[in-house]
Amino acid sequence: MKNTYIFIPARRGSKGVPKKNQILLDHTLAKIPDEYQNKIIVSTDDDFIVEKVRKTYPKCTIHHRSKASASDSAPTKKCVEEVVKDLSLDGDIIMLYLTYPNRRWQDVVKAYRWFIDNKSSSLLCKEPVKSHPFLCMYEKENKGEQVVQHNLYRRQDYPECFKICHMISIFKTSEIKNLNNNLYNKN
Repeated sequence: MKNTYIFIPARRGSKGVPKKNQILLDHTLAKIPDEYQNKIIVSTDDDFIVEKVRKTYPKCTIHHRSKASASDSAPTKKCVEEVVKDLSLDGDIIMLYLTYPNRRWQDVVKAYRWFIDNKSSSLLCKEPVKSHPFLCMYEKENKGEQVVQHNLYRRQDYPECFKICHMISIFKTSEIKNLNNNLYNKN
């Protein structure tokens, strides 16, 4: 893991669950073995998180997130680009959102091994779909409109699908320009 960075975005302004990143920070940082603590970059605009990291995880690097990359509408990709530029990073980034407190370090290691073994430029986790998108409808003036236009009625005829999951995201710094705002590319 020579040129590998463990990136944790932790902005202050959560609307859904106020202060969620303050609450979940330890759930992620405490699971990362001590020998990797110096590879961690916490990007935040939250003074509480800055002090918590300085006090409890002093080997970690703190990146002071700009207002532009910490806004409600800014995609995480903007923060990733900012961190790579500000810290002159070159290599692999393992990004760990704080909203997966059940993630285990073994999961991170397994994902990174797959990334290396398959010579990938990016990796994003996937989850099984509980409700198939062929059954989903848009709400339109008290009516439904299919999200995916089709005329199939047998579940067996629906294509297999999955939904993206940001539990673990890995990408090369050179690949960031090819990632969309959900941090995946065509591959």
